[in-house]
Amino acid sequence: MSFFILGNYKVTVAGQDVTTRFRPLLKSLEIQRSAGEASDTCSLVIADKDGLVFLPQERASVVVELNGNWAFEGFVSDANSTGSKGGGREIKISASSVDHGSKIKQPSLRHKDRATLKDVAAEWGEKAGIQMQVLGSLASVERDYWIQQNESFVSWGQRIAREVGGTLKIVGKRGFLSPRNEGISVSGRPLTPILARWGDNLLDWDISPIISRPKYNKVALSYFDRAKGERVEVDVDTGIADVDSKLRALITVANESQARKRGEAHGKESDREKGGGDVTIIGNAVAEPEAICTVAGTRAGIDGSYQIDTVSHSISKSSGFTTSLGLKQPKGGAGADKR
Repeated sequence: MSFFILGNYKVTVAGQDVTTRFRPLLKSLEIQRSAGEASDTCSLVIADKDGLVFLPQERASVVVELNGNWAFEGFVSDANSTGSKGGGREIKISASSVDHGSKIKQPSLRHKDRATLKDVAAEWGEKAGIQMQVLGSLASVERDYWIQQNESFVSWGQRIAREVGGTLKIVGKRGFLSPRNEGISVSGRPLTPILARWGDNLLDWDISPIISRPKYNKVALSYFDRAKGERVEVDVDTGIADVDSKLRALITVANESQARKRGEAHGKESDREKGGGDVTIIGNAVAEPEAICTVAGTRAGIDGSYQIDTVSHSISKSSGFTTSLGLKQPKGGAGADKR
């Protein structure tokens, strides 16, 4: 096995390519990306002999490429200096894909009548300085009434994402609201299937293809039917067929359409959490949350396909370039020993 060449990366800070200056000083570079979080993060640990490394300004732009592929885009959020007699000096620069000093974190109170999620997200995203894209089946979700209840655009987007079975992702000045478990990237990037094969690129694994958690084939939600003048309870199929139990939710919704969306969202999340684990492979910069990872060469019942939930790229002088993948939603033979 051969690791990725450490020098094959590019770092741009505040519009300036600092790769050449960082190369002899870089101790580690880590990028964390998740399908369940609105922001991605990046951290660089740099040797800081005699305090010569220039301290970046807060909210300065940061772009990282790995092996010629886009890997991170965001803003400086923290700079931390440490030092000791035995360990010398170093500086850790942290960045987030969300600009925490922008209007995206500003609480707002507004509403919109009779609109699709695509339209309302685009309008309110623009007010927060974000170009929003609503992807896949979520674009056509329509409601009689949308409200942002004195919450930031990020908080509103995350709440709506939970209600409709989606994921909100903010990347710099762009935002994406994508459906869960539908093979659509959370960041607008192309999805490339990843193969993790023992004896080839798979370095280690820790996988539980069967995780026993409460599951329900139906969710009961209630709403007030204005035409009938009474509260109505509706049973919504979750899409999970191997159980007989029903969940009676305490929350209420506005109408039957929202109730069905909530039920679908609950089913997606339950299906996603039925198993999972982690694998570490030789660095692969094209790995994306929501792509499929096929695990091979481990053992019967473990080999199979999984949905990638988190991606962690790591570069260091000691380990080279590695990629850790958090896996969910086992399928394709995972969880079944057919011998």
